[in-house]
Amino acid sequence: MKPHIIGISGKTGAGKSSLSKILASRLRATLIEWDEFDVLSTEPEDYIFWFHNGQNYSEFKRESLAAVLDQLKNGKSIIHPVTKENLISKNFIIFDAPLGRLHHETGRYIDTMLHIEVPLDILLCRRILRDLKEATTNDILDEIQFYLNHSRPLFLDTDLKKSADLIIDGMLPLEQEAQIVMNYLDKPIND
Repeated sequence: MKPHIIGISGKTGAGKSSLSKILASRLRATLIEWDEFDVLSTEPEDYIFWFHNGQNYSEFKRESLAAVLDQLKNGKSIIHPVTKENLISKNFIIFDAPLGRLHHETGRYIDTMLHIEVPLDILLCRRILRDLKEATTNDILDEIQFYLNHSRPLFLDTDLKKSADLIIDGMLPLEQEAQIVMNYLDKPIND
């Protein structure tokens, strides 16, 4: 069987990393995380400008990540260029892919695309709790103000949902999300 790459998309705070890890464990799959390749990649400096000027996903340059996915998809093991761990090509490869299939450079390797949908207010709360633990009250208020006035449109996920094979309710307990995916994968997968 040719390796089957399962992409998991969702906006920041949706729970991609958590679901990716539990699925990798259950499927005995190789896990590839988008964020691990940040040091080898470039992306738009100003996401607001990027959003209002056409949302060109090719501006997210992830050549090293694409090369890893290509090798694994072709049944070859490879040394992770950042962590230096040996990545073994297995039946399933879980790819924490925030941009999903919209990012053609990496999205073209995805066989099954899962998307975690979470209401915008929950995403905002999760981000504040995760990223601003040490922030002052004014920093948190500034972040909320920036979200309301500028960045909120970045968190809309209509295009990601359109390109997904399965949309998962990110408000469900993690175990239930994982079971929904496992049930979905029980259906025959086309090679």
